[in-house]
Amino acid sequence: MGQSIRKESFMKNLNKYFLSIVFISFVAFLSSSENIYEYKIRFKIKNVISLDGIKELTSKGNDTYHIIFTGKNRMLNAELNQEAEFKYLNSKVFPKYYSQKIKVPLRGVLKQTIEYDFKNQKIASTGDVNWVVDFLGESTPLDPVSSGFQIRENVKKGLTNFDINLIRLDEGTIYKSSYSVIGEEVLEIKDTKYPCIVLERIANERKALYYVAKTLDFILIKVEDDRKERIISIEAEKILSFG
Repeated sequence: MGQSIRKESFMKNLNKYFLSIVFISFVAFLSSSENIYEYKIRFKIKNVISLDGIKELTSKGNDTYHIIFTGKNRMLNAELNQEAEFKYLNSKVFPKYYSQKIKVPLRGVLKQTIEYDFKNQKIASTGDVNWVVDFLGESTPLDPVSSGFQIRENVKKGLTNFDINLIRLDEGTIYKSSYSVIGEEVLEIKDTKYPCIVLERIANERKALYYVAKTLDFILIKVEDDRKERIISIEAEKILSFG
């Protein structure tokens, strides 16, 4: 029991640095009658520890897709690695697994993998954090990557207000996150202007702004999370490839 409590505390401490992982996990896809675009984008995360990273989406065939994000701060020897696989059928996302590795100076490394069992409607976490949660009779609680797909789908359908069930990776508990379209804004990346739809996210009495680029098929290119103790920002610095 003591070991389990220490691991949970370790997870919470690491997330003070990298809680933004839930926000950077957005990718672009088309309607079910079209193909999902493969892409590679360079992002900058500004937090207590800043990271430079690349997110890449690739097709594995059979309606299955793989996404990986690798972010590093070489000076501080910090890392954030995310990997996920999912199926996309009939405009719905079916997550298969999500894994992450978080490395913070003086605090060590945390590894975690969560796997979805749709037959029994359970999600199980293994690695340094262990739990099992049932989602019988509920909307599927989504991991950081799959939640991005659902948000993008809702925005493209023209929804202006919606809720999504998310999962706390450190606890294995489910909570509701609410999203609202609040306007539009033009952002610039490497001298190219991208008209964006701006959403406000409200969860646990915290607010964040999401910018999805209409001309990039609604890829998320910027997030601002304004907290009492600090502001976290995630922004695309360069579109390396798209389509």
